[in-house]
Amino acid sequence: MWSCGALLFDMDGVIVDSEPLWFDVEREFLRARGCEWTPELARDCTGRGLVHAIKSMYAAFGFPDRLDEDIQTIVDAFASRVGELRLKAGFASLLDLAVRAAVPRAVASSSMRRLIDVILHRFVLREHFGAIVSGDSHARPKPAPDIFLEAARQLGVPPDGCIVLEDSLAGVQAARAAKMRVIAIPERERESFIGVADAVVSDLTEVCSLLAV
Repeated sequence: MWSCGALLFDMDGVIVDSEPLWFDVEREFLRARGCEWTPELARDCTGRGLVHAIKSMYAAFGFPDRLDEDIQTIVDAFASRVGELRLKAGFASLLDLAVRAAVPRAVASSSMRRLIDVILHRFVLREHFGAIVSGDSHARPKPAPDIFLEAARQLGVPPDGCIVLEDSLAGVQAARAAKMRVIAIPERERESFIGVADAVVSDLTEVCSLLAV
């Protein structure tokens, strides 16, 4: 059993099953420009935030840099479809366990703050998190440790007391760089997380059995 001073949740792929919607929104954005977003290109951007994804599109397809405009277009499209999202399996049980045990909690995501707020509002979750740290609040996204370190600072918990829940390799690397323990819940390529994360599980229900709370 793991002692737990705080739980730091990534959002996309951990709290909500948003990867299919992200792929669909980004694919439609590119199709409108006569290009095709492939699963392979999307996977290379997983966990690194929207700015990284858009810059990858520029590099792959030779678009002119209209970063602010393109961010707004994609964010608007995603926000308009947030009702299609569902919570990840086991999240409600894990959150209930953490709330009852008074374990401090934060959302620490590469997503933009507007999108985090829209999703937390959709599922009435904002009151359950003592800190929200977004990708647009830091110059260095994951796999840099900044987002996780700031979440720990806001919660008042030292990094070595935090457990990070992540689905992306970039997020796992960020947690390790922050000197935090990390549990990976990957959607695919589970073997690539073994030896990098402290534990690899199938869903958040398994996390409940690991925590001494």
